[in-house]
Amino acid sequence: MSFSIPFIHKTLFSLVRINASRRLYGKNILRRRPVRVLNVPEDKVTLIRDETFSPKLQHTSEIKTEDTSIGLPRNKDGLIVPPYEKLQKNDSRFTKTLTTLKSRKLREQSGKMLLEGKRLINDAIDAGIELETIYFSRDKELSDIKFKFQENVEILKVFYKTLQQWSNLTTCPGIMGVFKRPTTEKLHILSEPVIPVTIICDNIRDPGNLGAIIRNAAAAGCENILLTKGCVDPWEHKVLRAGCGGHFRIPIINNIEWTHISNYISKSSTIFIADNSGDIIESSSTPEFINYDEAPEENGDEEVEIKRYATMNECNQPISVDETYNDPAELEKYEELTFPCYLYSSIKFPKENIVLYVGGETHGVDARVVKLACDYGGKKVKIPLENNMESLNSCFAMTIILYEIKRQLKEKYILK
Repeated sequence: MSFSIPFIHKTLFSLVRINASRRLYGKNILRRRPVRVLNVPEDKVTLIRDETFSPKLQHTSEIKTEDTSIGLPRNKDGLIVPPYEKLQKNDSRFTKTLTTLKSRKLREQSGKMLLEGKRLINDAIDAGIELETIYFSRDKELSDIKFKFQENVEILKVFYKTLQQWSNLTTCPGIMGVFKRPTTEKLHILSEPVIPVTIICDNIRDPGNLGAIIRNAAAAGCENILLTKGCVDPWEHKVLRAGCGGHFRIPIINNIEWTHISNYISKSSTIFIADNSGDIIESSSTPEFINYDEAPEENGDEEVEIKRYATMNECNQPISVDETYNDPAELEKYEELTFPCYLYSSIKFPKENIVLYVGGETHGVDARVVKLACDYGGKKVKIPLENNMESLNSCFAMTIILYEIKRQLKEKYILK
């Protein structure tokens, strides 16, 4: 035999490789056309990374060098995520924090608020609200959060099922942020009032309604919002969700007693009550402001002085207390008082110190706000309705009147 055994093995092995390649890559693997290669001198070879080849890629790389996220690590999917700590199931650092933020009393004591969803969290960060802790389940949600203005933020990864159990939404967004509740002073700095209007909300119990009021008042450019005791907590999750970031752009003062209300409005203010229960007084011309100095008062000045005294508020600031707002005999006179009501578009609103009262839809106008309007000089305003409808939503009524005020003030400015 002229052939050796190793040669036979090599021949069989080469045939097996050819058959295997044909099975994997198909029949056309050996039918490819040859590629013609030119012998180009080395001095004429141009690199692919030349600026004439990909100017757009170089432009984007220059923009990325200015990004504040440079230096942060990337995960396996290429997402830029800051360093974080992974929590185990039912970790006390997560459950205790969420338990505190679910209770109104504990939430007010801690001075914190909980936001869900990357859009609301980024909105709060853009407004300058201080972020303390982030809970997330996936790197995708974390990479969308803007951390460029925040420092010393605790970032904790939690199982999605754990977030879902504590979420207030039907579909958990997979990310939660714990923020320090902004003070009234800070919100005064952040807000940019356009119209001299203060909103008084009384007996607003629906979270979505109060959130919409805060949102529209901030959008119209009001000065601040006063919430009497009995309104829903403005920092509750449903109110924050419906507010769409309005909480961070207008000062909100909560839990105000009626006996303290005079400390939060100017003495030269004019009260306007949004009410649809009265009959509109027809007038051919724009009515002048009504003077209520002749309203019946049985108490003398000395008795009023006894009922007015000074105390300290939650910020240790001295405030006056007017106990006449808790006197049934005093309030009974204002319940029977026929208060004039005007069409909202027929009133000539003042240029400053406007106070607009918005009450609950079911309880109607409180006698205490009628007394407040009489003390400061004001009137009821009504929006006409059709099809035998009794009332409008409180938020819609307030918004219509606010933009009428804004329209009048803008026309006065143009005329000047």
